[in-house]
Amino acid sequence: MKMAYAERPAIALYEILASKGIYRLGFKPYYEQRKLENLGFQYVAVEMLVNEYNIVYDQTFKGRVVREDTYKGVKFKLLVREGDLRSDAVVTHKVLTMKSLVTWREVAELLPTPPLPLFVIDVSPLYQDALDLPTIRVQIEESLERIREHLWDPHLAITSADKSVSEWIHSVTGRNKIIITSSKPSELLWSMDADRVTIIRQDAPHPLTSNDVLSSDAFLISGIQDSISRPGIGRVFDNLVPWGIPRRVELKGSIVGVPDRINKIVEILLKARYQYGGDIEKSIISSMTRRDVMSRLHSEILRRAERSGEGAYVDIDVYYELARWLPITKDDFIRVAERVGVKVK
Repeated sequence: MKMAYAERPAIALYEILASKGIYRLGFKPYYEQRKLENLGFQYVAVEMLVNEYNIVYDQTFKGRVVREDTYKGVKFKLLVREGDLRSDAVVTHKVLTMKSLVTWREVAELLPTPPLPLFVIDVSPLYQDALDLPTIRVQIEESLERIREHLWDPHLAITSADKSVSEWIHSVTGRNKIIITSSKPSELLWSMDADRVTIIRQDAPHPLTSNDVLSSDAFLISGIQDSISRPGIGRVFDNLVPWGIPRRVELKGSIVGVPDRINKIVEILLKARYQYGGDIEKSIISSMTRRDVMSRLHSEILRRAERSGEGAYVDIDVYYELARWLPITKDDFIRVAERVGVKVK
């Protein structure tokens, strides 16, 4: 019987493990402790796919449980060395495919082809003079990290990339299977039958909706997400995918305090789609840095301040209203109000 299609690597791995009767999985290769503990089988599946690891039967492996997850009512345990629990099988990089219980290709075969949803970062020379390339490099690296928490490498594409761009991307991302192409975004997305494309730019005329997040085949993300006016850039970017719909990411009617780095936009979209059921505001708030929160608080206090003969003031009730959705303390509220010359009553 053919196994069900899975959008996420962890789900594909669970399905295969269950079909093979593997419920305690050992992990032999080098691993990053924090990621293994936090991401569990998602991390293992991505490591298998990127590094082409396979799963074998190994009678000698004993370990300790670092993660236990439940899928379809069945418990799966992830083990690493230095324990006394015997595993059913182990992930290893030192094995021939013919001797494997599960190969990385079996996991890949359950994943979407083409790899939708696709997150596209374009580095077109049309607006490259407006990009901070050293910063973009770091953001691409961090975007890949966020992608791997939910999907895997081919769901990230860098378009309009020449040879030099490809070289520096590989230099900062290490071993990877992301899509790097000299093609324009429209050419790549057309070849993948990506009909529903959302173009993310913070000067777009309309806000991103829950339906956009949940139903889009692809997201085209501008490298220019700041509030600086750059006449014509938005139109140029929209033209990269003529059938795409431009959207801005906003929190309660404003883009102030909304993270604008590429990797943060990717994080917000992923969380909204895979963790929060399309709830964009919850995703934004969970992704905001301390600086983002203070920036939004500053804006909210100024917007709500009233004036009297004694100057500008804001009622303390405003704090309680804001604290229902913005992660702030009363001290934060008072301190920011004082900084902008607004008294708290």
